[in-house]
Amino acid sequence: MSRDITIKFDPSDEWWKNTLENLWVTILEGGSNYWVDSIDYDKPKGMLFKDDIPSLKSGAHLAENFEVTISHGADEWDSRIYSDTVKVKTFDVIYDGIKLLSDDVKMTIMNNGDWDANDADHILQLGVFGEVRYG
Repeated sequence: MSRDITIKFDPSDEWWKNTLENLWVTILEGGSNYWVDSIDYDKPKGMLFKDDIPSLKSGAHLAENFEVTISHGADEWDSRIYSDTVKVKTFDVIYDGIKLLSDDVKMTIMNNGDWDANDADHILQLGVFGEVRYG
C-alpha cells in the first residue's frame, strides 16, 4: 500500500537570505563553472545597495530578486562567443530550482541546509532550464 504525505514548509526571510547566499556562493565558486561562462548584471533600477552595487554573495541583496544574465555554451575556440544567454532573477531561479528537486533532496535542504556543489548546480540548472542539462 502506498500513501502520499504532503509537508508544508514556510521558511522565514532569514532562512531564504542564508540559503540564497550559501547556494549562490557555491554556484559561483565552482558548482556551475563547467557550464556557466559568465554571470553579469547591471545595477538594478530603484534598488538601494551598500556602495550602490548589488552582490551575488549577499543573501540580503539576492533576496531583492535582481536580474542577472547567464552566458553558457561558449565556443571552444573563442570564449567570447556564447551559444546561449538567459536572463533570470536571483531569488526566482533558486526558488524555481528548489521546487523541482526530488523530495528527499528538498527535505535535506529544509532540515539542515546541507548540500554540496552538485546540489547547488542542479538547483541552478533546474531554475534556469527546468531540467538538468549539464553533468
